[in-house]
Amino acid sequence: AVQYSIETKAKATAEQKRLEGQAMADAERAKGTADAEVIRLRGLAEAEAKEKLAEAFQKFGEAAVLDIIVKMLPELAGKIAEPISSIDKLTVVDTGKGEGATRVSNYVTELMATAPEMLKSVSGIDVEQLIKGLTKTKTAAPVAVQQSESATTPSIVDKIVEKT
Repeated sequence: AVQYSIETKAKATAEQKRLEGQAMADAERAKGTADAEVIRLRGLAEAEAKEKLAEAFQKFGEAAVLDIIVKMLPELAGKIAEPISSIDKLTVVDTGKGEGATRVSNYVTELMATAPEMLKSVSGIDVEQLIKGLTKTKTAAPVAVQQSESATTPSIVDKIVEKT
C-alpha cells in the first residue's frame, strides 16, 4: 500500500511536470506566432506604403510626390529634435571660438540634412533627383515660381508653374 501511494504520487508529479512543460511550450509557441505576425504585418504595411507612393508618383507626377514629402518634413524635424527637447539641463562648454552654443542647434540641422538620404533608403524616393527633375525645363522656357492665391500654405504643386 505504501509503495502504491509512492508510485501514484510519482506518476502525479511526473504528469504535473509534463503538463507544465507543455503549457510553457504552448505559451512560447503562441508568443513566437504573435511576434511573427507583427513582423509580417509591419512588412505588409511598409510594402503598402511604398506601393501607394509609387501609385501617387505615377498618377500625380513628380511635383505631387515632392509636395507630399515636403509636407512630411516638419513632422520628421519634430521627431529628430524630440530627444533634444527632453533635456532638462545642458551645460555648453565653449573653447573660446564662440562655437559652443551653435553646435547644439547645428546638431538638428545636420540630422535634417540626412533626411533625404534616409527617405531614399526607406522608400526608394530620391528627393534630390525629384527636385532636379522639376527644376529642369522640358523646353527652353524658364520655370516661374508663383505665390498661391489661397489663404492656406501653398503647396509645391501650386508654386511650380512652367511658362508656355
